[in-house]
Amino acid sequence: MAQAKNEAGLDQYQVRTYRAWYAHTTLSMLAPAWLAGTKTEAVKTSQELECQAAGFSA
Repeated sequence: MAQAKNEAGLDQYQVRTYRAWYAHTTLSMLAPAWLAGTKTEAVKTSQELECQAAGFSA
């Protein structure tokens, strides 16, 4: 939760209506999950490329 507040702007919204708050909160909670998945995929791809460059098969 703290990471979502810092990285995805969970605390950067002033509530006006429930629907707007809900949409903002939902997207702010999905953003860190998407970022984590993207980072994991990038690291995996990077490791595969390093193995191929070294002559190992992944």
